[in-house]
Parts: sequence; C-alpha cells; structure tokens
Amino acid sequence: MVFKSLEQVLPIIEPPIVVGISGGVDSMVLLHAMQEKGFAPIAAHFNHKLRDESDQESELIRTYCLDTSLPFRSASGDVRQFAGEGSYSIEEAARILRYQFLFEVAVTEMAGAVAVAHHADDQVETILMNLLRGAGAKGLSGMQVVSIPNAWHETIPLVRPLLDVSKQELIDYQLEHNLPVIEDLSNQEEIYFRNKIRHTLVPQLEKLTPGFHQRLLQTAQILSAEDQALEYFCNIAWKTCRHSQGASYIQLSREELLDYPIAVQRRIIRKALKNLRPDNLELSFLQVEAALDFVRTPTRKSANWVAKVNLSQSPKLVVLSTWETDLVKNQFPQLLDHNHIQISDQGEISLGNGWYLIISPVEYSPGQFDRTEIPGEDFLVWMDRSAIMGNAVLRSRQEGDMIKPLGMGGSSMKVSDMMINEKIPAPYREDWPLISGKDMILWVPGGRLSQEASITGESESLVELKFIRRKK
Repeated sequence: MVFKSLEQVLPIIEPPIVVGISGGVDSMVLLHAMQEKGFAPIAAHFNHKLRDESDQESELIRTYCLDTSLPFRSASGDVRQFAGEGSYSIEEAARILRYQFLFEVAVTEMAGAVAVAHHADDQVETILMNLLRGAGAKGLSGMQVVSIPNAWHETIPLVRPLLDVSKQELIDYQLEHNLPVIEDLSNQEEIYFRNKIRHTLVPQLEKLTPGFHQRLLQTAQILSAEDQALEYFCNIAWKTCRHSQGASYIQLSREELLDYPIAVQRRIIRKALKNLRPDNLELSFLQVEAALDFVRTPTRKSANWVAKVNLSQSPKLVVLSTWETDLVKNQFPQLLDHNHIQISDQGEISLGNGWYLIISPVEYSPGQFDRTEIPGEDFLVWMDRSAIMGNAVLRSRQEGDMIKPLGMGGSSMKVSDMMINEKIPAPYREDWPLISGKDMILWVPGGRLSQEASITGESESLVELKFIRRKK
C-alpha cells in the first residue's frame, strides 16, 4: 500500500523532493520507500531542541542517510523563544519553524516539492481537531494530498503521499525493512490537544460507532470536492470584487462583495488577508465575521482588525491595508502637497492623488428652498457663493482649526473633533482637504458645512463643491 500511494502522487513531481524527517516511523518509512522507488529524496531534519532525545534523533537520521547515500540537510532553532515572541503555542511555533526550514531547503536545492509523512490516522485527528475548534468545508475536508499554493510557498507544492495509508501499515513496513526509528515520547503526553484526540476521543468514537474512522475519511472526501467547487466560484468572485491591489493593500468593491452569498463573502475576506499576511496561519470565524460586520455597517469608516491589518471604507470601497504600508492614498481625497490653493466660484483643482475638487454655480432663485446640504453625499455640498469669494482656500488641516457646524446654534468646535465624530479614518486626517475662509473652516468634506457658508434667505447665489475621484 505504501508503494502504491507513492506512485499515485510522486511521478508527476520533478525531482529532487525534500522530505521532512523526524526520526519516527512515519517519516523514516516515507524516506525509505521514496528511495526504493527512485524518487530522489533529500532528507531534511529540523531539531526543535525541545526534548532530551532531540540530538539523538538528529544523529540517527544523519547516520542513516550517510549509510544509505542519501543527501541530508539539517538545522535547529529556539522554538520556545520563537513561541514567546510571536504569541504561538509550542506546537504551532515548532511547526512554523520546521516548515520554513523545509521550504528554504527546497528553494536552495531547486526541489520539485516538499513531502511530509502525514497518514490516514493523522487525517482523522486533524478533521476532529478542526471540527472541535470550529471550521468550514475546507477545515473539515482535512489535509490535501497536494497543496499549492500553500502557506509556505506560491509555487513549490507541499505533498502528503501517505494520506490513504494507515498507521498500522506504516508500522508493518518499518518492521519488515528493519528501519531505525526513535519514537517521540511527547506523542504520548496528553497535554497536547492532538494527543488527547488520538488517545482518548478516537478510541471512544471507534468503540461507539465501529467503522467511524473510514466513514469520516469518506465524508472528508465529499467536503473536499465541494470545497474545491466553492473555491472555484470564489476565485471568479475575487476577480469581480477586487478593485485594486498593491504589495500592502487590497481594495474591494463594497457593493460587489455584499452582493455575493455569505459563504463567498467569507472566503473573499480570508483570501484578502492571506494575500496581505501569508504568515498569518489562523483566522477564526469570529475574526472573519467582525470584518464582514464592519463592511455591512456603512457608518463605520475604519477599524484595526487582525494580524496588524486595518480596515477602512467609503460608500463604494473597502480597503484592507497592513500597518507598515503608506496607506492607500487614493481611497479618500488627500491634499498631499499641503499647499494653500485659492478657489473661486467655478473651476477644477487636482489634489494630486486622483481626486479633484469641482466648483460650479447652482441655478437658484432666492427663497426657493432652505436646504443646505445634499443628503447622502459625503463629498458634495451647496453653499452661499459669497462665502468663498475673495478669501477661501483649499488646504489641509492645521493646529487649532475651528468650525461652526450648521445646526449648533453658532457654537464652535475643533475640526479635529469633527473628524473623530464623523469617523474620518485617523491615518487620512493629516492630509484631509478642507475649505477654509479667512478666519474659520467653511466645510469639512465627509463632515459638515459651517454656519458661515450656509444658505439663508439672504443668499443671492449658490455654488456646488464636489470632490470626485477619477481612474487613470
């Protein structure tokens, strides 16, 4: 069964193949069988330095490879320190360092794949772990025989050629070929979640429903096929929703995203995060729901989300951006050069980031109406023409800026406070364009008009000020 499984997967992969070796039964069987069948394995071992026998394992593998003329690569790392720095569990920290090493070897050796020795019993445990932690179709379908792209590399596949081989079959193979092994005694310790599943839950389930093991694997195959179908449609939706993308940001069409079924919405959010933070291996259901709740709430303009990713949105766009990025400067109007630009009652001014201020006269007869703002337009306002004639400028925020918001009885407030109240995203406030009169701010786009620029019964003429964004 071992050879048959290898021959179903490995012939399509260009040699050599890096094989992750721990010194236990599973990986030693995989290494031996691959060599027997001529699949050009390169043994790669990462010493976690977590147990007294760790160095003994490394020496066993090194000696075996020397005796069998197999190429051997090894490394070690401080798993406990890495776990503390990244707030990982010891298990997760060891896994991350191990896989990083395996794929570094694969890149160096120009390998066609990285192979690991997960088997059918591991698959059952993984599915149960995912079920108990909460998972969708992808998690409940378990591990895939071939994963590409994966969390470690875009083009080098991670392969698991023994996924349909049982643990007992691997033990039988090891005994038949008298392979040297060192069993990891920590696999017996029930302080680890997987070990509790292995030694307690699985035997109880098999006792309760004989044949459960095989039926669970069959269910996983069904879910895997359905997950692949859903992923296919998600990739189509991704192309529709993705407005633009850079190294550290992704813009999504808010309307397109919300038009899709909830299952697709969740996958698009996950896909966006994986694009921005490929090293963020775990994304919980609640984190995805928090992001979608943000998108569904148009009054929310910005939020710190997860994995050092910010969320911000306008009526049309949702932006995910990493903390390190110089934020997406064309999502909102931004006056990047901080100049004072004189404005008149008609014309067009470029802000320099794809946004423009358009000023135009409004047909108006005194007493026709008392409306001062156009409902639902964050970046459009009508105001008394006399307010901007002579002294009005377009500029960014300055310390001490004040405004008398319409509807507050002539009371003044700080522009900085208005920006907070109107939920203008904090990273954009410094370059936010303002319409300023001689002594007071007349309008905060996305916020409110000043009483000093409002339309009254004495207004003789009006102008419309509108910020628009043009695609190149």
